[in-house]
Amino acid sequence: MSRTRTQNTIRNFSSGLIKQILNIILPFIIRTIVIYYLGAEYQGLSGLFTSILQMLSLAELGFSTAVVFALYKPISEKNTDLICALVNYLNKVYKIVGIVVLGVGLALLPFLGQLITGYVPENINIYILYLIYLFNTVISYWLFAYKSALLTAMQREDIVSNIQTVTTVSIRVIQIIFLMLFKNYYVYILVMPIGTIANNIFLQIYSHKLFPQIIPNGKVPNSIRENLNKQIKALLISKIADTARNSLDNIIISSFIGLSAVAVYDNYLYIYSGIRGFFLVLVSAMQASVGNSLVEESVDKNYKDLNKFTFFIMFFTGWCTVCLFCLYQPFMQIWMSGNEKMLLSFSGMSLFCIYFYIINMNNTVNLYLHGNGFYWQCRWWYILEAVMNLCLNILLGYIWKINGILIATIITLFAFNFMPRTAVIFRDYFKRDKKEFLLNHFVYFIVTVAIAVITAMFISLIPTGGLIKFVIKSIAVAFISAILFIIAYRKNQYFAGLTSILKHKFKL
Repeated sequence: MSRTRTQNTIRNFSSGLIKQILNIILPFIIRTIVIYYLGAEYQGLSGLFTSILQMLSLAELGFSTAVVFALYKPISEKNTDLICALVNYLNKVYKIVGIVVLGVGLALLPFLGQLITGYVPENINIYILYLIYLFNTVISYWLFAYKSALLTAMQREDIVSNIQTVTTVSIRVIQIIFLMLFKNYYVYILVMPIGTIANNIFLQIYSHKLFPQIIPNGKVPNSIRENLNKQIKALLISKIADTARNSLDNIIISSFIGLSAVAVYDNYLYIYSGIRGFFLVLVSAMQASVGNSLVEESVDKNYKDLNKFTFFIMFFTGWCTVCLFCLYQPFMQIWMSGNEKMLLSFSGMSLFCIYFYIINMNNTVNLYLHGNGFYWQCRWWYILEAVMNLCLNILLGYIWKINGILIATIITLFAFNFMPRTAVIFRDYFKRDKKEFLLNHFVYFIVTVAIAVITAMFISLIPTGGLIKFVIKSIAVAFISAILFIIAYRKNQYFAGLTSILKHKFKL
């Protein structure tokens, strides 16, 4: 990447990293308070309603992703008129999306009770609670939502991250105080829409300050609109597939097992998502820069970057996976105070680790897929992924409960997401054989499994139980696994580049 693209990526990543750390710590505190002060069923309701509203967000259809892709070229060419027209298009779409989400959300009210099996807290009206969640989602579309897409395309996602950090921290702190003072779930939830409104207003203020010339105005030319519509159709299918993977799990668990099982699954998913979030921050920080590179650099240059980025990301993915494998269950035992009912089995925990590894294999593939706008080329794979994930979720979830749902997710991620998307970018952009890329991934996976087993054997010698011993074990896991990865990859052609970046970053 050029110096400017690199600087933008580092700036975006740094601000996103701070946001992600706080997004792990504060919700963790809140979850703990909710579970201990109110009960696991309350956390289960939160997970269920969040999943339902993620399903409703399908109404967004991927318009913002398509518009961000369409903005790369006019931003590079400094075509202000076209930028304003695209922003205006997205602004109008979001207004309509908010109305659709509100209408469909209200239509689902009579069916809420059928999505919950087992005990529901007596002092909670699930319909009122759901309406608060729904309002929070709708208002996020109606208030300057397009500003986030504009800042992302302009390689200024650091502004989005910084604003979200300030508003999120403020709201979370207020929620923690209210929970401890009132022990009332309604008061806790009512704070949420206030944070959403504040976040979007600040986005409007700062984006206008940075780019005053960019205002929603004008009409997108027919030729660009036709291509946008084509991409949006494919992105709708993609969003259905992603939602089937990310949101249906909780709904199916609630229907088959109950709210307590949703809370157990959601707690493990929370830890997984927190660590996964660091990788999403990095990928998000890189996306606009990669998009710019695809416009301005050669295919050979971008192919080298793909392999370099893949090694960097899979190095840290492997390390995090080993740490998860060794520390997941001990941490959950401490967090849940040894309550076995709030813990998954060893096999369930291991499947979460595989889930984490497999989904991060997609990071660089998605960077170049989104950067090239190859959504239409993947449309049939999106459909197949969504259908297979839903069918396998129901079938395997019925047979093996939570383990079955995790297995279904892992299968669909690898077979119907990673493999076909890899095939598309190599066929339509790099125009070369993908065997080298896949072989590298195979090596990365085998190395990770081997190091996970070796590290676990070493760590089993350290006594478990208590926070102090957990901290000691965590340091040992992080250190031993890091050394093993360095030994394994010391002769890799991209390892020297990784160490150079780390030395420069930390002034070693």
